[in-house]
Amino acid sequence: MNNYDQLKETVQKIKDSLSIVDVISSYISVKKAGKNYSALCPFHPEDTPSFYVFTETNTYHCFGCGAHGDAINFVKEYEKISYVQALKKLATRSGIPIELEERPEIPELRLNREVAVAYNDTLMNLPDSSEIWKYLKNRSIDRQAAKEFELGFSTGKEVMQVISKSDFKVELAIRNGLYNQNREFFSNRLIIPIRDNNGDLSGFSARSIDGSSPKYLNTPETQYFKKGKILYLYHKTKNYIKQNDFAIIVEGYFDAISMYRAGFKNVSAVLGSVLTKEHAFELMKSTNKIITMFDSDEAGRKATLSSIDNLCAKGFQIAVAKYDEKDPDELVRANQTKYIAELLKKSYKFHEYIPHAYVSRYDIQNDFGLEEYLREMSVWYKKFTEFKRFEILDTFVSTIAQITKKRDEIIEEIIKSKIQTLNFKVDSIIQNQQKHQNLEKEIRYDFDRSIIYLWLKYDDYKEKLKELNSEAIEEGPAKEFLRFVNEGKNITQILENGSVQLCEMISQIYLIDSFFEPEKIYDALKMTFERKTFQKHIDSLKNILKDTVDEEERAKIALEIINCISKQKSLGGK
Repeated sequence: MNNYDQLKETVQKIKDSLSIVDVISSYISVKKAGKNYSALCPFHPEDTPSFYVFTETNTYHCFGCGAHGDAINFVKEYEKISYVQALKKLATRSGIPIELEERPEIPELRLNREVAVAYNDTLMNLPDSSEIWKYLKNRSIDRQAAKEFELGFSTGKEVMQVISKSDFKVELAIRNGLYNQNREFFSNRLIIPIRDNNGDLSGFSARSIDGSSPKYLNTPETQYFKKGKILYLYHKTKNYIKQNDFAIIVEGYFDAISMYRAGFKNVSAVLGSVLTKEHAFELMKSTNKIITMFDSDEAGRKATLSSIDNLCAKGFQIAVAKYDEKDPDELVRANQTKYIAELLKKSYKFHEYIPHAYVSRYDIQNDFGLEEYLREMSVWYKKFTEFKRFEILDTFVSTIAQITKKRDEIIEEIIKSKIQTLNFKVDSIIQNQQKHQNLEKEIRYDFDRSIIYLWLKYDDYKEKLKELNSEAIEEGPAKEFLRFVNEGKNITQILENGSVQLCEMISQIYLIDSFFEPEKIYDALKMTFERKTFQKHIDSLKNILKDTVDEEERAKIALEIINCISKQKSLGGK
């Protein structure tokens, strides 16, 4: 058993040895509620108990704010300490020894956190009559909401105030994008702190309130702040997304805040204008169902189509919410929750949305306009086939037929003929083919990656992979992955429990859009497994040979080793 497995086993022993009811009742008052227990939630204000402790699963859950976890999570959140500190506390309580080193807080993230507090203090000390509070109140943001979402205001002095009272250096502020050319990067702006998907405060967005340009100014890209990976509020909403099994994706910070406060807590916002493949990977840990609610203008339409393009290749179920207001923030302020819930239920499926999204760009009553429109549709049809989304092709064609008032079979015939004439640059095709071939070789001849690739991309091979003799391979990502698969864990559970090396490999493979011939990859895998099985047997025979004295017996063992090596070589082994 490796160190990682030993640590996981010790953590589980600590959790099993303690009653979560005893742990939580040492902090708050709990009451029996059937076979479980209830309490007023310690993580948000409430008058009626919505916080429950479940004895069978040793977990807690709040139906009001979504707080959820085990005893370790509770102590961590209640005492505002790190996971390691909470674990150590419960280890002492359980009497089970555990050796852990506390990870020092990263200076860049600590500086961001302290500066965020300073920005928030500045905002809270401003009078209601100030321009910033007038702006926020127009957005239906009161002081309690500003505190909850950590909003702040920059006067251009907060960063240096934090540095003057601490051990931070100006160089660190420069590296964090908080200080530039002898002045603070943000000044006279509303500050929106941005936590990454794990909850670390990695950067800021700052909105102009005096009409100055740009309207939004973001922290420059740093090691910790990467817009293409972070989803705003995801650290706060991912449990709700798991519970509802779908995510609502919006374009702006206030769109996300408004939807969240209206009760749609399974919401997150992109920091740019489109969902990237990295975003898709993060969301996959919680759900494979997405409803997009981008702005209703032309930019929002383009962002929606680009997001569909990125998500479709990853097998997501995608829907698009249609509404008349400018954005979700305006939608929430203009309508009741029930109306928005119905609107979400009636969202377009992505393959029905696409034909409608393009039709306004072309005069399809005109032959030339219709031809251009169908060419656009043929591009999407080709993508769907490349992404192996065959199940949606009939509906896609039927939607186009309804719009153009032509029969399904005629539309399908036109689209398939146009696919043959799509113009792509020859050089680009050759480069893509070469890249595709090189990537296929990388996957096929990398033992660990080929197993994970097959499991992620081809459902038909999930059961076949379980049949492989994982005992024959050494510790590493492949063995760890197959162990999880054989335990019946899904991809979300693997990402939650897997080693850093395994999770990074899954992330890299997930971002690959190419589909290779699975039979070739699987056949190469089977041969590798057979070679490894022979090698394990050969090593075992060699150990026996060392301890064997009888010459006749030694000769038999030696002959068996030779036969195994011969069979191994026939499989391509050395």
